[in-house]
Amino acid sequence: MISRSNAKAADEPLAEINITPLVDVMLVLVVILLVMAPMLTRTLHIDLPKVAAGAPEPRDHAVTVSLDAHGKLAIDDREIAPDQLEPTLRRIATLSDRTVVNLRSDQSQSFGAVANLLAKISHAGIAHVAVVTANAEPRN
Repeated sequence: MISRSNAKAADEPLAEINITPLVDVMLVLVVILLVMAPMLTRTLHIDLPKVAAGAPEPRDHAVTVSLDAHGKLAIDDREIAPDQLEPTLRRIATLSDRTVVNLRSDQSQSFGAVANLLAKISHAGIAHVAVVTANAEPRN
């Protein structure tokens, strides 16, 4: 018990809150949260729907980059070597800062191949990429 030097104050009850148990409980809750947080994050498998999309807007500075099923690259239907893609796109990008690349890829290509192609397009200095898809048939 805490002693006081004043005898008159000894008759009054001591009204101080001990916050040590409160801090202990809060620290335990924080530890539980930190342990449980990684377990709550998980990946989701998402099947993206096929939708009927409208025709894209015509653009003045659009270039089409195609990747076929055999891995051959083409810019505006002209075949190009993979090592020449980035320099060619860089030259096209210098003509206009509003250049848009329409990316066409065969569905049999892996995501990694498409991601590498997107990285090359980005390294060439092109910020706007549109992915071209086939129109899905509307369901009845």
